[in-house]
Amino acid sequence: MILVVLALGVGQEKVDLAGLSEKISSQIQAKLPDWKSMSPHTSGTLQSGIVVQAWCVPHRNVQVAIAIRESVEAAKKEIRSYLQFRREAQILTGFGDEAFAPEPNGYQYVLRRGLYVIYISTVVYIEEDADALSLTEAERRARERAEVERILKEFAIQFSAIELPD
Repeated sequence: MILVVLALGVGQEKVDLAGLSEKISSQIQAKLPDWKSMSPHTSGTLQSGIVVQAWCVPHRNVQVAIAIRESVEAAKKEIRSYLQFRREAQILTGFGDEAFAPEPNGYQYVLRRGLYVIYISTVVYIEEDADALSLTEAERRARERAEVERILKEFAIQFSAIELPD
């Protein structure tokens, strides 16, 4: 399942959440056709500032939260605040204006594109794979790590390329 959450900052009420959500859905479906939408419509309101979408592929879940901030400085401040208590955040390149893996061998990336802060996290269920019983514990851990990295990068690439309004 992929869960996309769009959270608005102060002063961003004019952003068309439904339109932005539809744009993201269309682009993800076009670029990642194996990922299936789990929700027939967008939920959330301007009052809540949140739009939620769910997506899935077998045994793989991703959650993406996009926070729209009132300024680039506010978006930068949000990332710094988020990373403040992360001891070993790694800088990533090629994913927007700035990007980080908050924890080594973790399950999250955080990106910034202008006013947008994009949080991507994933969970994989290797034990549900058809060949899981034939894998050793070390092989299952290695596959999980490889799948987490693959999925995080795949979604970071897509969210780096999606056209977002200013």
